[in-house]
Amino acid sequence: MAGTWESQNKVLPGAYINIRTNEPLSITPGDRGIVVILQEMSAGTDGAMYTITATEAAWPDGATAIDKKLATEALKKAKTVIVYKLPATHDADDVTAALAALKTVSFNVLCYPYDGDAETANKTAIATWVKSMRDDEGIKCQAVLANHAADSEGIINVVQGIVMSDSSELSAAEATAWVAGATAGASITTSNTGMKYVGAVDVSPRMTRSEMETAVKAGKFIFKVDSAQNVTVVYDINSLTTVTVDKGKMFTKNRVIRTLDNIANDITSIFESSYVGRVDNNEDGRSIFKAALVDYFNTLQNMSAVQDFETDDVVIMAGTDTDAVAVTAAVQPVDSVEKIYITVNLS
Repeated sequence: MAGTWESQNKVLPGAYINIRTNEPLSITPGDRGIVVILQEMSAGTDGAMYTITATEAAWPDGATAIDKKLATEALKKAKTVIVYKLPATHDADDVTAALAALKTVSFNVLCYPYDGDAETANKTAIATWVKSMRDDEGIKCQAVLANHAADSEGIINVVQGIVMSDSSELSAAEATAWVAGATAGASITTSNTGMKYVGAVDVSPRMTRSEMETAVKAGKFIFKVDSAQNVTVVYDINSLTTVTVDKGKMFTKNRVIRTLDNIANDITSIFESSYVGRVDNNEDGRSIFKAALVDYFNTLQNMSAVQDFETDDVVIMAGTDTDAVAVTAAVQPVDSVEKIYITVNLS
């Protein structure tokens, strides 16, 4: 893990990667499916992490159904849920301690299922931490928060509650658990747009079409009750609303972000495990690294994660320092068909 770069002045060995719109963007694409939930519980040790899967549940003794509710929602789509136990009536220091502990934990999506005036500062701190993890630490993760307009591809902003089939209701904050699970569980070749929320029967509040359009423009992750009376995701987007030359409109789409994040994480992984300190920084060594990257991008193209890739799209040159290399990769992520424009001519 390393981070992004502006000039070739890094001290530590590692892969420093920038992904930008104007450089549109053997390695096996990495796996996904891990959610971390920061959660108060009635049992367990403060600061401890409990790993939960569909087949193995390492809950602390005395954990109640309420304690398990959010993990259950996340596991509808995620493979693994790590529950970090916050103290009862947690404060900013507790969240800071949790984030510090998570710096060395491997996961895809963080969930903070709390919303209100008292939690606003905590949500801001989480958004700042995610940005730092993505840009400075080189760890590409996302977080799901309720009613938090972060204007960031790393934050998904949930603004509606969910009514379940047993008439119970999840608040928008609690619904972040399912969204986190769906986001972590989605592959780099799928979008969650139109995904059915199993067990849900209604959305609170419902939105009109014009309200949904306004919400989407504001970077809000929303649900609707579709024509078949299923609760489904309207649009699989994150909270990014300010698009730039470096971060174009495609960065608002979570499928694209999953692809780009996997590329960054995978290249970092292969560089650190197979190339740092092991391959000469000469033409032959750089050619070996290029061959691995070309093979990787061809694999992504065969998966329909990227398109129109050619060998010449990867360029590797000697860096400014004798132990550095500069990699340029032009990659075009594949998005999903989510809008269809139809004209019917009557005669």
